[in-house]
Amino acid sequence: MFDSTMALLVQGYAWLPDRRRRSRGRPVHTRLMGKDTVALHGPEAVRFFYDESHVQRQGALPGPLLDTLFGRGAVHTLDGPQHRVRKALFMSLLKDREGLASLADHLGAEWGRARERWAGDDEVVLFDEAGLLLTRAVCAWSGIPRTEDKARRTARDLLAMVDGFASPGPRHLRARRARARQEAWLARQVEAVRNGREKAPAGSVLATAAAHADADGQPLDAHTAAVEILNVIRPTVAVTWFLTFAAHALHRRPEHRELLAGGDTAHARAFAHEVRRFYPFAPFVGGLATTDLRWDGQDIRAGSMVLLDLYGQNHDPGLWPEPYT
Repeated sequence: MFDSTMALLVQGYAWLPDRRRRSRGRPVHTRLMGKDTVALHGPEAVRFFYDESHVQRQGALPGPLLDTLFGRGAVHTLDGPQHRVRKALFMSLLKDREGLASLADHLGAEWGRARERWAGDDEVVLFDEAGLLLTRAVCAWSGIPRTEDKARRTARDLLAMVDGFASPGPRHLRARRARARQEAWLARQVEAVRNGREKAPAGSVLATAAAHADADGQPLDAHTAAVEILNVIRPTVAVTWFLTFAAHALHRRPEHRELLAGGDTAHARAFAHEVRRFYPFAPFVGGLATTDLRWDGQDIRAGSMVLLDLYGQNHDPGLWPEPYT
């Protein structure tokens, strides 16, 4: 069986849908980075993939992805009780409705200030501006002090991590350096909170990560706490891509502008979901088969890489009428 790693790097998002068409809709069997790989597709495949007795996270993510996007020791690499306890760190932040409303308030204030700045400009680079205002908002909400200059540098680093995680060459190296810088700085912030040199607002991301005890009852080491703080901040700033995609959608389909500007919340929610469906962010997600499995009449050997198609599934005419509209 040929290794498809180079084909994936060349074709990008089109690789898996193309392989699936050639397999006539059956699971795709191939090799990636030398490992046996099976790619699944369809609503039932989603349930199969997220069953922890079928697919595990630990050991699934390659080093380059950990060193750029997720970080070593991140929640994405854990399974079972360890995963559930670490995930509780994030869920405690999401369950705090007042806290989430505060994040929205920070973001609204940043948009307001940005609109004033843009008023006299002939040209605005929306992607760059959106990344900066999201960085300012999420850092303020997270209890992480950032001066104006540091906010700009942090925004560049956070965007670089996402931009370069699957890109070989200079973009990938820039992503690695960006993560290393931010992890080191945040680890120092965690240590400063723990030894009393700095105070973190109660309930903030910084305070929650600094105080979190893992499944073994021990606090996270400062580096891992920094990794998980970044796993709140980085995905928030990654919404920059969706904000830019939304602007592109409104340019192509201007009939949506009036409905959104008029405050139709149901239409706004539908529009946001459609932007997420239509515009690619990740081609697939992956894990490792925990044991010998069988799916759709096909055998999956223990330890094989199992991929769940995202982009192809969101553009499947069998699931979506006019998927490219």
